[in-house]
Amino acid sequence: MIIGTATVTESAIYVKLSQKYAELYSHDKNQQQEEVLTQKQDYIDITSSKYEKNDYERVLEKFKSMDSNTRSHEQAHASLANTTTPIQYNYQMGPDGKMYATGGHVRLDTSMPDDPKAASVKLDQIKRSATANGDMSSADGSIAIGANLMKMRLQLEEDNSQQV
Repeated sequence: MIIGTATVTESAIYVKLSQKYAELYSHDKNQQQEEVLTQKQDYIDITSSKYEKNDYERVLEKFKSMDSNTRSHEQAHASLANTTTPIQYNYQMGPDGKMYATGGHVRLDTSMPDDPKAASVKLDQIKRSATANGDMSSADGSIAIGANLMKMRLQLEEDNSQQV
């Protein structure tokens, strides 16, 4: 009989704990939303009081331009080779309180097929994707160099196997 009441008591404790966790989660969620609204209001206050209209517009245009360039840069990479994940963007809040893409990356499928000719074609794709834009980042350059080195290694292995 004592075991039955212990189980009921434990169940009641778990129910109360679950309710408290739900209350804390709800409180935390509301507090985070209030912080976001406060940050947004701070940006609006800054733009309306401390800065001239021309400065605000200039900075806003810079954010919009950076967002556009970043998105087209990463989409160019993704369009020229197989990817393993969607494009990931890094965001920064602009002076208008909106989020703008300021950087990003895309994971290319770098698994190599067993067939040397298929591997060579895939390496060409990866290199083309890495060098798709005129302004390569250091990561883009590293990927292109790696693809070149792998292709040279494949060609060397193929030459060695033909000589034997």
